[in-house]
Amino acid sequence: MLFRVSARCVIIRDGKILLQLSKKGDFYRLPGGRVKPEETIVQALNRELREELGIEKIDEPELVFIVESFYRRHSGVVHELGFYFLCNGVDAEKITPKENHLHVEWVPLEKISHDNLRPAALAPYIARLRLDKPNKPLYIINVDVDSI
Repeated sequence: MLFRVSARCVIIRDGKILLQLSKKGDFYRLPGGRVKPEETIVQALNRELREELGIEKIDEPELVFIVESFYRRHSGVVHELGFYFLCNGVDAEKITPKENHLHVEWVPLEKISHDNLRPAALAPYIARLRLDKPNKPLYIINVDVDSI
């Protein structure tokens, strides 16, 4: 079993959320990625968003979800601990994908479901986020394998 830690960003604007389409085009995920051993989770969040979307810095990211996921990859089962931050104040006009394989879309919140978002267990909680005041971080368990 492989263990990973990730940092991802929730960016919502005008009832839409910024999502990355998977390489195969079969599901969405939130922008961000793996945390390197030598960096903090927030440092990883800033690095990933700079590398992927050209966002230079996230001011005061708000931790909203901690998602413990188990899913299958070609190499076996992955156990991932994901830290998801609400990133207010991002200038949406300056978001530009920086990697050729990266496709991002503004998706209406009502179109997000467990069928098209990974981790799937996160889908019902996205629309409940408060943008006008602080959110209490939620711990969510996501299992996308038959057995662990």
